[in-house]
Amino acid sequence: MIEISAETIERVEALLAGVPKGAERALSNAMNRGLSKVKTGAAKKVREVYAVQSSAINESTNTKMQKAKTGNLAGYIHFSGCKIPLYKFKVTPKAPGVKKQVTAAVKKGGGTAFENAFIAQMKSGHIGVFERETSKRFPIEEKMGLAMAQMVGNTSVMTELEKEAQKTVDERIVHEIDRLLNGYGG
Repeated sequence: MIEISAETIERVEALLAGVPKGAERALSNAMNRGLSKVKTGAAKKVREVYAVQSSAINESTNTKMQKAKTGNLAGYIHFSGCKIPLYKFKVTPKAPGVKKQVTAAVKKGGGTAFENAFIAQMKSGHIGVFERETSKRFPIEEKMGLAMAQMVGNTSVMTELEKEAQKTVDERIVHEIDRLLNGYGG
């Protein structure tokens, strides 16, 4: 969570007392820059911890951002979407039809062997890691990894994102004050 201290708000209000809605504009612009930093940095931070393809993140993730406004300085980012197929993580073998035991790693540095799993290409062209329950008469089931929201919720990923966003907001407050005092920004 990104926070702006009461002392910072008072200092900004004092410095921008002569500018109409100056403090609100400076704080909302700084908050929005911090939120943008989180939105763009989330996939990068996730890929530092998880062995997932960036294209898979983009395909399966919906990101909603509510920006801060002068009347309401609260903003948020919401990640949602479906689980990413396990095949989009680190999997060996990569080719369908290879008679080799399938191993997969969702997190970097890890890995699990799947005894009854296999790589297959469906009629639609979709390639994935599949597993059949017991006999050949049962249907197959695709193995899935995590969704983006679950990966962003990881403590180490979240901590790094919050730290970067807080740093950005603190830097941008100073920039926004200078910008408004020099007559820029409407």
